Amino acid sequence: MVPPQPEEKIDTLEKRKPAGLMPTVFQIFLSLFWGGNHVSIKASLEYGSPLQVGWMRFVLGGTVTFAYMLLRKESFKVNKNEIRPILIIGTLFTVQIMFMNVGQYLTTAGHATALNSTYPIWAAVIAHFLVPTDTLTRWKVLAIVLSYLGILTIVFGDAGIVIPGVSIKGDLMSLLSAILLGLRLVLMSNFAQSMSEAKIMFGQLVIGVTLFFIGSLLFESPQYSIELRFWLALAYQGFVIAGFGFLANAWLVKKYLPSTVTFYSFIQPAAGVLLAWLVLSEDPGRGLLGGLVFVVAGAVTFGSESFIKSKRRKVLA
Repeated sequence: MVPPQPEEKIDTLEKRKPAGLMPTVFQIFLSLFWGGNHVSIKASLEYGSPLQVGWMRFVLGGTVTFAYMLLRKESFKVNKNEIRPILIIGTLFTVQIMFMNVGQYLTTAGHATALNSTYPIWAAVIAHFLVPTDTLTRWKVLAIVLSYLGILTIVFGDAGIVIPGVSIKGDLMSLLSAILLGLRLVLMSNFAQSMSEAKIMFGQLVIGVTLFFIGSLLFESPQYSIELRFWLALAYQGFVIAGFGFLANAWLVKKYLPSTVTFYSFIQPAAGVLLAWLVLSEDPGRGLLGGLVFVVAGAVTFGSESFIKSKRRKVLA
């Protein structure tokens, strides 16, 4: 006779719930948009420098967030208990985007998209230490191993083969950006339980614009192009991603369990590689294509385990 299985403990204080059908469909929709982010960044870097593109992008994104807060009649006043979360998220955001933009400048859009798409794996590892109820399991460890194999294949798979635009230094910076993004998502999900997610987004954009603008003046020689291609790329990464995309992701991780809303993030690298091929005519290379298989397998393994576990928690609750 099979002994009864112990009931899974449910945190009754946890306000976030598993994502259902509509939030999942919304996340797939967002992932398709995010897949084009690195392609737009790469296109804009043909006309501007990394820090310059960063602050210009955040200004555009900030206008969307500002309008959103006005429509919701949210206060722009920062309370004393909100200063620390905004400073932490804003600083992490600035450093992460700096690594992302510079890494994108040094490597191809396909490589940058694939490496940055590993952020759900890093979020799982970091959550193990920062969120007591979100521990690593054997399936999450397997997902991490698969993703590491994908990273090694992407970075070193084309060693000895000349792929235009590929740089190990750029790849490593893109990977570090993904790790910092995973940390920022975990912290933002926690902070957003006690304050407005839109206020966090607006605060990080203000900090980002300030630091990137100063950095661009000090370390770059910014040039301002009137080319339509530059402004279209900037509008996409500004209004669509830094505006709508940031707000949508913040709303999802505030309302739903983060592991269930990152389930379909593996769509991003496939969409990004396809767009990089179509828009920028980048050669994917065998290292990128082979690495994508491992990265996607890792993301699916991680996402599936988290999704099923969250649904089980919903039933038990």
